[in-house]
Amino acid sequence: MTKPLYVRGTALGTGMPKICVPVTGETKDDILAQVKNAADAGAELIEWRMDFWKEESPKKYLEETLYAVSGAAPDIPLIFTIRTDREGGNFRYSARDYIALNETAAESGRADLIDIEYLQDPEEMGALIEKLQGLGVKVIASNHDFEKTAENDELLEKFSRLGESGADVLKMAVMPHDTSDTERLMACTRQTVDEVTDKPVIAMAMGKDGTVSRIEGENFGSCVTFGTIGNASAPGQLPIGELRELLEELHRKK
Repeated sequence: MTKPLYVRGTALGTGMPKICVPVTGETKDDILAQVKNAADAGAELIEWRMDFWKEESPKKYLEETLYAVSGAAPDIPLIFTIRTDREGGNFRYSARDYIALNETAAESGRADLIDIEYLQDPEEMGALIEKLQGLGVKVIASNHDFEKTAENDELLEKFSRLGESGADVLKMAVMPHDTSDTERLMACTRQTVDEVTDKPVIAMAMGKDGTVSRIEGENFGSCVTFGTIGNASAPGQLPIGELRELLEELHRKK
């Protein structure tokens, strides 16, 4: 059974999945405008996708920008994410830069959760997760496959390995080739939540064939879903208003 994780008063792992809005602005002004729009739209979590930021000296200005981002929505938990090009994002710098930027984010005290691509290098990323937690932030150990949905044995193994990371939340995103792939991800997530971990889990299938996974998380054990207020950060994300209506309707039917 999932033990809820409380982040600035928001409970992950119980009740309806919390709606997270990704912020994908390329400039500081764009980023802050999106954060304000997300807050006004009722986002329960905000994810700053730093890999969209077109800043030539990100480490120099990261702490200052994080202060501004968190200050623009002070009551909403902030997820800091650098998505690498290996997992569908825009970050193409070295592993050293990836580690340094995540450490700076944690040291700023302004990120509530930090997303780490644990399976890229479990030993190095495991050490990073431990350090980030020591700096007072919660960590999401994530894995994203923008090409396919692995077979069930591999999905379950990946969930298990993410659980071994020591992170506070486990996240898996896959690309389905048909709706049966989405059904398999949902079944493997349910098995993971029931049998493997008591930590909150986030799981989704991307694209049109994965839409149901963004809505029915309460039924299969996913605690967060991602809704848009503009540009999507991954295929298949729904506008926040439409997503909330669907979540509330399913919750009423439980």
